[in-house]
Amino acid sequence: MNARAPSLVYGSSRSLRGVIMKPVFALMLLCAAGLDAALASVPVPRHLINPDTPRIEDPDALVERYLEAVDRGELQVFGRKIGRAMIVPVRVEYVYELSDRAMRIKVYSNLVQPLAVPGQNDCQILGVSAVMEDGVITEIESHVWLK
Repeated sequence: MNARAPSLVYGSSRSLRGVIMKPVFALMLLCAAGLDAALASVPVPRHLINPDTPRIEDPDALVERYLEAVDRGELQVFGRKIGRAMIVPVRVEYVYELSDRAMRIKVYSNLVQPLAVPGQNDCQILGVSAVMEDGVITEIESHVWLK
């Protein structure tokens, strides 16, 4: 008499689990579909970038404004003012930030004579990049190479 009779307790817990899980699963699917529908109804602008906002100016005019800022003493590297005669502008970069819809302008210049890095004997500064906003230098990067 090893044959086992079906247990009412075992069978009832399985059907109870199915009775509870099916509505829970259906509710989860309904919530996910509702969330997707809500996100799909958010209006998306026709043009993410307003064609009137980013204005790419003449690079020569930007370099001239950069050199005017340099003449005002705004370009400093390790506390040393860099003059117009010490640099040769070689590149203008336009970077459009999607997060705040602002354009940043960066001017890269080679140094006529490399500068020493304070406290370092095996490095030298060969170039600088300056970010400009409204004709004012707001950020400076030194480009350092090993000798």
